[in-house]
Amino acid sequence: MRKGKLLISAIFMALSLATIFFANQLPNSRGGVPGPGTWPILISLIMFGAAFCVAFITIRDKSDSHLALLGEDQIRVYISMAALVLYFVCVNVIGFAVSTFFMLFGFISWFSNYTLPRRAAFSFVITALVYCMFHYVLKVPFRFGVLF
Repeated sequence: MRKGKLLISAIFMALSLATIFFANQLPNSRGGVPGPGTWPILISLIMFGAAFCVAFITIRDKSDSHLALLGEDQIRVYISMAALVLYFVCVNVIGFAVSTFFMLFGFISWFSNYTLPRRAAFSFVITALVYCMFHYVLKVPFRFGVLF
């Protein structure tokens, strides 16, 4: 289990550092409004800190218990992470609103048993709220992708 936890911690620390690197390439803030890279950097710093804490605790803990990396629940998590990576690619190619709607619809369909109209409505409302919050309240520009 120790090797697995240390490996996962290292992967998440590397992922957070890569995210910070790419988020630093986004446009800077204008007029006191946070730039589009502010939130990914903050979340990545928190993720790096959490991964560091897991690694630190794992190194201090001398017990050796088993960590299942390929159980049924873990495979669901890996598929979810792969879907999120695909979502990040689609956001840059297709656009925020369309990609987010389909990502939310897929996750809501997979993790719940709501009816089709409710899944579509929830996906639409959440996408619209996030877009309006970032575009109109936080003034973060959404200028990427071919579609909306």
